[in-house]
Order: sequence, then C-alpha cells, then structure tokens
Amino acid sequence: MCCLTLFCITISFSQEVLTIDKVKSLVEANNYDLESARQSIASARVLTSKYNRGYMPTLGINAGIDYSLNSVKTVFNFNFPDLNINNIQTYTGNLGATANYLLYDGGQRKVRNARNEMNLDFAHLQVDQLKQQIGFNATQTYFTIVNAIYNMDVLEESLDISKYRLKRAKTYFEFGSGNKVDVLNAEVDVARDSLSVISLLNDIENLKWQLNQFTIQQDTDYNVDTSFTLMYRLSDIDELKNILRSSNKELVAARKTIELVDYDRAIAEKINAPQINATGNYFYNYQKNSAKSQLDQSRTNGLNVGLIANYNILDGGQQKVQEQLATIEQNNASITFKNLENNLLIQLQSVWNNYQNNILTLKIEKQNIATNEMNFELVKNLFENGQQGSVEFRQAQLNLLNAQFQYYTARTQAKLNEVELDFLLGK
Repeated sequence: MCCLTLFCITISFSQEVLTIDKVKSLVEANNYDLESARQSIASARVLTSKYNRGYMPTLGINAGIDYSLNSVKTVFNFNFPDLNINNIQTYTGNLGATANYLLYDGGQRKVRNARNEMNLDFAHLQVDQLKQQIGFNATQTYFTIVNAIYNMDVLEESLDISKYRLKRAKTYFEFGSGNKVDVLNAEVDVARDSLSVISLLNDIENLKWQLNQFTIQQDTDYNVDTSFTLMYRLSDIDELKNILRSSNKELVAARKTIELVDYDRAIAEKINAPQINATGNYFYNYQKNSAKSQLDQSRTNGLNVGLIANYNILDGGQQKVQEQLATIEQNNASITFKNLENNLLIQLQSVWNNYQNNILTLKIEKQNIATNEMNFELVKNLFENGQQGSVEFRQAQLNLLNAQFQYYTARTQAKLNEVELDFLLGK
C-alpha cells in the first residue's frame, strides 16, 4: 500500500491540474447539450431576418403553351352544303407576371417583428440558462472530487498510523509485553483502512468520469485544484434576495415569457385589422391558327395596377376568443412568475441557513481536530510506553479521523452551498 500511495503521489505531479475555471471553459466549448441548444438561437435568428419581416414584395411569373388539333362538321337545316373541316391546328401561348406588396395591415407586421426579436433574446437566455445549469452540475461534481481527495489524505494518514500500530503490536508480542489479540486487531484495522483507501480511489475515478460527461473528455488522467476560499461569510441575506430577484436566470426567463405573452395579446387584438395591398399584373396572350381557320392569329397584352383593401367586419367571434385566451395566458404567466419567485426565495433562505450551519460546524470541528490531535498524541505516547492498550489507541485514532472527516465535509459542503448560491443569484 505504501508503494500504491507513492505511485499516486508521483503521478499527481505529472498530471494536468484541472481548475474549476478550466472545467467551465470546457463545458461551454464542448458540451453536446449546449451545442444542440445553440441551434435554437440560429432558428430564432432566421425568423428575424429581413426575409421574414413582411416588408419584401412578392413577384410571380407564369407562362404556358398549348397545342390543339380539332375537326369541325356542321350540318345546316337549309339548302346549304355541309361544312366539314378536319385537322384544324391551333397554337396558344401566354405569359404573365403578378406583383404584390402589403402597404398596411393595422400594425400586425410591426408587432410580429418585435415578438420575433424578443424570441431571439429569449433563445439566448435559454442557452445561458442551460449553460449555467450544466456548469452548476459540473461544479458540484468537481468539489465532490475535492472532498474525496481531502478524505483520501486523511485515510492515507490513518493507514500509516494503523501500520505503525501493527508494527508496535508485533514488537510488543515478540518481547512478551503484548498479546496475539492486539496483533490480530491491528492487522484487521490495517486491512480495513487499506480497503477504505482502495474504495475511495475507485470513487474518485468514477467521479472524474462523471465530470467528463460535462466536459466531454475521454480520460481521467488529471488532478483537481483542492485549494478554494469561502466567499459569502460576510454577506447579507436581504442583499442576496434582492440580487436573486433581479438576476436569477429562471426569473429573467419568466419575465421574458410574460413579455412574449403580451405580444401574443397584441397580435390577437389586431387579427381583424384592415389590410391594404398594392397589386400589379402584366399579361401577354398569343394564338396562332391554321390556314383552315377564319382567324390567322390573335394577340392580347396589358398591364393592370391597383389597390386592394380588406376589412373583416364580422368574424363570428374568433378575435374575441383569441383575446380571451391571450388574457388567460397573461394571468397564468404572472402567477407562474410569482410562484417561481417565492419558491426561489425559500430555496435561497434554506441554502443560506445550511451555509451558516456549515460555517459554524467548521469552527467547532477545527477546535475539535486540535483537541483530538492532542488526545491522540497523548494516547500514542502512553501506547508506546505500554501504559495504554491497543483498543484505546484505535479509538483515539478513529476520533481524530472522524473529526478530520467532519471538518473537510463541512468545508466542502459550505463551498457547495456557495456554488448553489451563485446558481440562484444568476452567476
């Protein structure tokens, strides 16, 4: 196990140190969910292009050609000879162009364009929201790895102590001042601590693979930066609540949803607004007949321009229905926003309370570590002098181990609380 520990230490110096800032950068650059979400921005941007704003005229061209072969037989009631003409060939061609431009639509076009612009902003906001969520999940995993590494240091130190105890127990047994039970107990504790180290090494490896799911890396040959500071110790909860109200990503998105629904209401109010279109049409028709026809050929062409006005006086109540539905959506969006804001404020208060509790635990456990270190050194000296038994030595060791675990766990939990606070505050 000493060789394993030495190997791990040697490798750590050669491994890349993956900082939390680097993790966030990799998430933004590589994450597939983010890459897919950015396509919604591209779609929303297409809807805001000049070709979808309703200010471009439409122009259509049509053309046709036709050939016919007919026969005519006419029988008269009077004393006239029958008329019988076969194989009458006719060639017909036409060409036309139609242009149309919307001059006025009661403001519907302006409202739709404004809504499309806001929808583009909303698409950007949704991507930012997803980026924050993925970054939050990755950061939680990152600091879970940090905590596991802290625990690994504690376990390795505990394993060294257990090995020392085993060595002393064997020495006492060889010289007749100890018994076989102490040796066996020490061997069991060495094996147990060794298994704990191996199990935690496996946990760290698995956590790194979980982190790789966010950063899209293919191996775990990296180390993490275990140094961090706590930032919110001197913060005020009321100030944090105000920041949440203005900057939380979910609340910002909910406000944007209300604005989008307001545009839907404005569009519904203009469904039956009058429309004026300018139209233009040019046509050309040509017909060529066979020599058996009375007419050899004919040709017509012309240009028509005009204005077309349309005003829907009665629509059977459809506009009223759309306005009522839009009003309901407005009310629902407002209720959703208030409910979300209330839930987020409660969540913020809960996280803040947990944070304060972990900060207090840090202070207590720091003193507890110092007390247990003193106690352990005292028991260790008594054990070396044969004045204290193996069981008491192990208990002092476990007490120190537990105090160290509690301290590092509280410190990491406090940092995770800060990560969650950052998330709630839209950072």
